[in-house]
Amino acid sequence: MATSISFAGLSCFLLSLCLVCSVKEGYAFEELRESHAESYLTHTFEVSSLFASSICNHSTKANERESTFIVVDKYGPCFQPNQQRSVVSPSLTDIIRSDRARIYSIHHSRLSKSSGRRDHIVEPNSLSIPVKDGSAFSTSNYLVTVGLGTPKKDLSLVLDTGSDLTWTQCQPCTRCYKQTEPLFDRTQSSTYVNISKTDSVCAYVQRPGTVPPGAETLCFYGIAYGDGSISLGFFSKETLTMSAAEKINSFLFGCGTDNRGEFDLEAGILGLSQESASIVFQTAAKYNKIFSYCIPSSASSTGHLTFGSQTPAPANIIYTKLVAQKSPSYGLDLIGIGLGGTKLNISESVFTTPGTIIDSGTVFTYLPPNAYPTFRDAFRAAMTAYPLTTGRPDDDLDTCYDLSKTSSVKVPEISFFFKDGKVVGMPGKSSLVTYSKTNSQVCLGFAPYEAGDDEIIIGNQVQRTMEVVYDVAGQRIGFALNGCT
Repeated sequence: MATSISFAGLSCFLLSLCLVCSVKEGYAFEELRESHAESYLTHTFEVSSLFASSICNHSTKANERESTFIVVDKYGPCFQPNQQRSVVSPSLTDIIRSDRARIYSIHHSRLSKSSGRRDHIVEPNSLSIPVKDGSAFSTSNYLVTVGLGTPKKDLSLVLDTGSDLTWTQCQPCTRCYKQTEPLFDRTQSSTYVNISKTDSVCAYVQRPGTVPPGAETLCFYGIAYGDGSISLGFFSKETLTMSAAEKINSFLFGCGTDNRGEFDLEAGILGLSQESASIVFQTAAKYNKIFSYCIPSSASSTGHLTFGSQTPAPANIIYTKLVAQKSPSYGLDLIGIGLGGTKLNISESVFTTPGTIIDSGTVFTYLPPNAYPTFRDAFRAAMTAYPLTTGRPDDDLDTCYDLSKTSSVKVPEISFFFKDGKVVGMPGKSSLVTYSKTNSQVCLGFAPYEAGDDEIIIGNQVQRTMEVVYDVAGQRIGFALNGCT
């Protein structure tokens, strides 16, 4: 009997203990869920801060560095010529169209390099020009001002990591589009030098099928872009002024005398790719193939483009590996994407098969068609507090919100997961593009890439306010928060 009582007591004790354990485990599970909810990374900001104002907000970061250019949006008040003219920003449909043209240019140039052939644009006069990596100019909107020639003439050039050749329009000009600054007159510079077609550096550029009379012995270049824009002219040497104390002598550039297409405001392009003619490689001895930029948060703010390493280095910078085979574009080993700091359940092969590049000239970020819906649906689930708009500015932008009934908005952080284990979180604010300031409407700045493009592109909008460091010599790219205000 005593044994029976003892067994019953032990059974009750064990049952009570199990119940206590179950309750404790239940509380622990709830605490874990609450902790996970608290760790879901979001960014809250004023809705008004998404839209550009009429007053320029200058970042002070550029003034703290040497070898630095100020970066401005050519459609905003920080671009001084806009104060003398009426400027209309492109619509989201225009941006998508130009993005598609740029992606075509990048993709087909890469294919032609690997296959040994080149796609060409053929003009009515049978002038055949190789399509190169580069901009669709109507929306390549970030400009830097450089000094060219002696005496120095200031010119506003497009910041472009997808182009190798730096070029500007030149007088005497056969056919030139209207730009903001006076055209560069090579006859008025004491340091301008023509390059012979037999010079070894002439191999850095492509010669068109025909050249104008008088240019037969000179290095005459032809470059075409995916949107049909072209530039032809003389590959030459000139003095490039970066600051009052820093100049680059015998800088190789294109002196364009025949320029046509989707050009607007800018005087030309500043090539930052991984090829020999780019400013990155021409200044390798001085800056060790290192440059960085910060794209401003809106059209009414400024950013910067810096050459050389910085001391001290940007705080909390995260480096990930550069993929060399994506040259001349800058390739990354992306294996996944996440929201709120959590990686989405998408197979890594979806990202690794097409490959990824980061680009300063493409505006939106383009994901594989079999990854985009999962990402979009997760984003929508995190944004249920805000109504989706019924009308869309473009079929590619299918997630747009009406924020007119709220003064602030909470957006999940977007994370990029890389093969080397690095995770880079982008500010939630940079995931949104503005649609209608009057109605406070914004859209998710991501879209699926089209069949045949087969390449993920991290565009410039999601990079906004980040310090993006290109250490080409070290074969890595770094990301740091709060690069410019």
